Parts: sequence; structure tokens; C-alpha cells
Amino acid sequence: MAQWLQCYVYAMSQSSGVISKRNARIAAVQFMYHLQVIGGDSFSDIDLAEFVNTYVRDKVDMKFLKKLVASFFQKEVSLDKIIEEALENGKAVSNSPLVESCIIKTALTEMIFEKTDIPIIINEYVEIAKDFLDISGAKFVNALLDKISKKVERRCQKKA
Repeated sequence: MAQWLQCYVYAMSQSSGVISKRNARIAAVQFMYHLQVIGGDSFSDIDLAEFVNTYVRDKVDMKFLKKLVASFFQKEVSLDKIIEEALENGKAVSNSPLVESCIIKTALTEMIFEKTDIPIIINEYVEIAKDFLDISGAKFVNALLDKISKKVERRCQKKA
């Protein structure tokens, strides 16, 4: 039975909807990094579509990607504040490597503004971090997202 369940979970994780959503997360991190590098402070759907057509080779859930990027832009200042509250010893978000910052902020955007389960979000973005960062960077992303997720969960419980 356990082997059947493992096969089922693997098959479900390989479905196109899951893969296109994962690709949207990766594309969101890359797009936000791209905008930060070029100094962009706004974007359009056309900019996003051109970016995806030029740099992303895999199927992407564009609706989800647009939602992530728009929320990221609208809430970036509050995301910085949430991260800085979670950092220790007065560390600042601005001192983090840019790609690390983009991964964390995109994860928080989804954690706060989407209805995806928090453990799924943490797992997805830690895997993305492993692709873009060294092991210590991925561990940092994991620890910070875990710490912040506990505060997010407490806030949600208070509202309920």
C-alpha cells in the first residue's frame, strides 16, 4: 500500500498543473530579480509575457505568475518590514544577496496573499533556493521562511 501511495503522489506531482505552477514560482523569482537588476519599479503584462517568452522554456501558469508578481510589487515595502522583523541582530534585507531576497519575498507574497498551504510554499521555495543558491543560502531561506510562517499562522488564527 505504501508503495502505491508513493507512486500516486509522484504521478500527481508530475501533473502539468503542478509543474506549471512551480514554473510560475521560478519565473516570478527570475522576473523580480531581472527587474531589480535593471532598476524597474513597475511592470506591465506585456513586459511579463515578453520575459516569459524570452527566458522561460517550460509551461507556466501565467495567471498565477501575474498574481504573484503584482502582489510582490504592491506589497514589497511591507514584505521588507516582515523580513527585517524576523532577522536577528539588526540585519537588513538590503544586505542580503539579491536572488536570496527575491526568493524570500516571492515566497512571502504567496504565503500571505494566496491560499496555498504554508508547508508546500516553504518546500517549493527551498527547492528553488537550492537551484539558485549554495547550501547555506538554501538553509537560510528555509529557516527564515519557517520563522516567518509561524507568525503568519498565528495572525491567521487570531482572525478566525
